[in-house]
Amino acid sequence: MAVVVAAAAGRANDWALAAAIAGSMSAGVLVPDAGKMVGPYLLVWLGALLFLNLLKLDARDVVATFSRPKSLAVLAAVKLVALPVAAYAVTFALYRPFALPVMLVAGMSTGLGAPFVANVAGARLPLIVGMITVTSLAVPFVLPSLVYVLVGSEFEIPLGQMVLLLAAALFIPLGAGWMTKKYAPQASAFAERNSFPLSIAFVVLINISMFSTVSGYFFSDQLFLAQTVAASFLLFGALALAGYAASPADERPQGLIATTYVNNTLVMVFAAQFFGPQVAALAALYNIPYYVNILAVKKVIVRYGRRHQEEEKKKLPE
Repeated sequence: MAVVVAAAAGRANDWALAAAIAGSMSAGVLVPDAGKMVGPYLLVWLGALLFLNLLKLDARDVVATFSRPKSLAVLAAVKLVALPVAAYAVTFALYRPFALPVMLVAGMSTGLGAPFVANVAGARLPLIVGMITVTSLAVPFVLPSLVYVLVGSEFEIPLGQMVLLLAAALFIPLGAGWMTKKYAPQASAFAERNSFPLSIAFVVLINISMFSTVSGYFFSDQLFLAQTVAASFLLFGALALAGYAASPADERPQGLIATTYVNNTLVMVFAAQFFGPQVAALAALYNIPYYVNILAVKKVIVRYGRRHQEEEKKKLPE
C-alpha cells in the first residue's frame, strides 16, 4: 500500500512540475514585465533553490568526493575543455552562426540548479556539488581562453564576480543548510519535507526571469527562435551522452546531470554584454530542454538503478 501511495505522489509531483514549467515559461514570454520585476533577484532565487535541495546532503560525502579527486578531475576536464571544443568544431562545420553560443553553453560550469534536478530524478548529490565548486572556480580562466584561441575574440568572466556568485549562491546556501540542520532541526525538517513545492516556486520565478529576456523572439523572429530551440535540444542531448559516458560506472547519472545542467544564466548575462543578444539567446532558451527533460532524466536514472541492482544481485553467491 505504501508503495502505491508513493508512486501516486511521485506522479502528482511530476505533473505539478510539468505544469509549473510550462506555465512559468509562458508567463515570461507573454508578460515580460513580470520578469523585469523578479529578474534582478535571480541570484536570490537560485540560492534559495540550492539551499532547499542541499538539506539532504551529508557534508562527509562531499569530503569523500574530494578525497578521491581523479574521477572529479577527469569529468571537470571533459566538461570545461573537451566538450566545448568538440561542440564548437561540430557546430562550426554544420552551421557556423551557432558555433560560438553552443561553445559558451557547453563550456560553462555546472549549474546551481543541478542539485534540484538530482533530487527530483533520484541521483546522488556529492559529485554534483563537487563539480559545481570545481568548475565554477576554473571556468573564469578556461572558457575565455578557449574563446580567444578558437574564435579570436577577447572577453572575460570577472573573477571577483564569479567568486561572489559562488559564495552567495553556493557556499552561503551550503553553510545555511548545515547551520539549519544543526541548530534548528525542526525548521530543517519542515524545509526538507516541503522542499519540492517550495523549489517549484523558485523554479517559476527563475523561468519567468529568463524567458522575459527572449520574449520578443516569440513574436518577431520565429525562424531564429525555432533554430535556437532545436540547437538547444541537440546540445542538451550531446552533453548528456558525453557526461554519462565520461563518468565512472557508479556515477553515470550524476555525471549526466553535471554536464547538462549548467550555469546558462551566467552565459546569458556575459554573452549579451560581449557578443550581443542573439548569442545570448541560446543560453536563455536552453532553459527549455533544461527543465523539459528533467522527467526524461528521471526515467534514465530509474532504469539505470534497476539495471545496477540486477547486476549486483548477479554478483552475489548463490
